[in-house]
Amino acid sequence: MADETGARMKLGLNLVRTSPERMPALAAHAESLGYESVFVPDHVVMPVSFASAYPGTADGDFPYPRDTPLHDPWIVLTAIGRSTSTIRLGTAVYLLALRHPMVTARLAVSLEHLVGPRLVLGVGAGWLTEEFESLGLDPRTRFSRIEEAAAAVRRLWTEREPSFEGRHFAFPPCHFEPKPRTQPNPPIIFGGDSEGAMRRAVRFGDGWMSGGVSAGVEALDGLVRRLASVRAVHETAMPTSGRPFEITILHPRPQAAELARMAELGVHRVVVMPWRRNRDAPEAIERFMGEAEVVVSVEAAG
Repeated sequence: MADETGARMKLGLNLVRTSPERMPALAAHAESLGYESVFVPDHVVMPVSFASAYPGTADGDFPYPRDTPLHDPWIVLTAIGRSTSTIRLGTAVYLLALRHPMVTARLAVSLEHLVGPRLVLGVGAGWLTEEFESLGLDPRTRFSRIEEAAAAVRRLWTEREPSFEGRHFAFPPCHFEPKPRTQPNPPIIFGGDSEGAMRRAVRFGDGWMSGGVSAGVEALDGLVRRLASVRAVHETAMPTSGRPFEITILHPRPQAAELARMAELGVHRVVVMPWRRNRDAPEAIERFMGEAEVVVSVEAAG
């Protein structure tokens, strides 16, 4: 039972280190335990050598083998969705700047019409500049590309005869059917801890996602305060989706006290990975849920 503060929190699983054939069963188990969501990663290609600094580690080193197998997130999420009923299906993060918005919008709609209104589209501008170059794109344009793509995807999802005119993407009025099953549209959550990333989240998204816990949960206080300042300045530019602006934090193995602190800071969702070996994941997520329910009121999907 949660403590008397009554803090509510959604718990998700980060499946970045889970092999895709194990994901559906693990997600189904997580759903039965009360987890609200699962999130899968995205890359198109991993260059053999690159100089880009990875933002998720203090020294910028990429923490995974460079020949780690990559899988398409839409296919993986469809497999998970067909094996579950209510758990939300998310990306952490989808490299939207690498894709045409029409393609992304179509894939998202197809997923929702196969498995229900469960998509949480976490997007990022990308850190691996060599990946953009491999696809023939100028990495210096990735920030403006992701902003245009997000705006165009939202139009395709919500307008009767959407059109778009931008620097990177343009299309005349068109029919885009069917619309997503999530109304008015699936939430788009922007990742990144820079002020620019926060501005994009506020101006183009329905929430903000951070992996910024390498310096400890207390460091999140400063990030959340910065986000509040950005929201105060750009609030009039926020999309009118009618849903709360959510804060999602990626933290692999938070302690109970850290969960409680994040709830105090106004975090809505924490995405965890409380196992070290894949074979231990089912038991680890059961144990973690038991610990979490002592300090927060866990809000499941559905």
